[in-house]
Formats: sequence, structure tokens, C-alpha cells
Amino acid sequence: MSSDTMKQFLPEQKRAARIVAAVKTVSDETGRSLAQVALAWLRYRPVPVIPIIGARKLSQLQDNLASFDLTLSADQLKRLDEASRIELGFGSMPRLVDLREANSGARC
Repeated sequence: MSSDTMKQFLPEQKRAARIVAAVKTVSDETGRSLAQVALAWLRYRPVPVIPIIGARKLSQLQDNLASFDLTLSADQLKRLDEASRIELGFGSMPRLVDLREANSGARC
């Protein structure tokens, strides 16, 4: 793959880095693992999310299940949500001026 092709994935890499940094910050604040914070965060999503837990060891399963005992504050949730926000970019929303111009010549 050329480097030009790979450049299109950079925004996703930056977004992923923001999310990991936010999860790490909340992990440090709560004294919980990254996995526990991530799984607890999913419980607060407006749309139900059912994670698939891929623990290979009993200790990993126990760590994941401990996420049920973690309550995240409104501030922590806000920071996690902001870090995971998808930036729509230029031209993602139609401009009202363009819509008015398009409809000005239309006759019924």
C-alpha cells in the first residue's frame, strides 16, 4: 500500500489515540483497569451495546466482570464521549444557502 493510501486512515488513528488516552486518564482516576473502564463506559451508551468478552484466563474474566462495580461520573463520561466523537469533516452538512438557491427556480 502506498503512503498516500494510508493517509486516509490517519484521522481514525488520531481518534483511537484520543480514546485510549481518555480511557487511561479515567483508569488512573478510578484505580481500575483500562478494560474495566471501557466496559463500564459501554453501559452508559444511549444505544445498547453488548460486548464480546474474549478472556483467555480466569483473571481476565474476573477483571472484566469487575466493571459492573464501576460507576463513572458525568465528567468522566463527558470526556470519554468527547474523545470518541467522530468528526464529520468539510462538506458533511448541506448549507442552507445552497438549498435556497436550488429551490428558488423550482416551480410546482
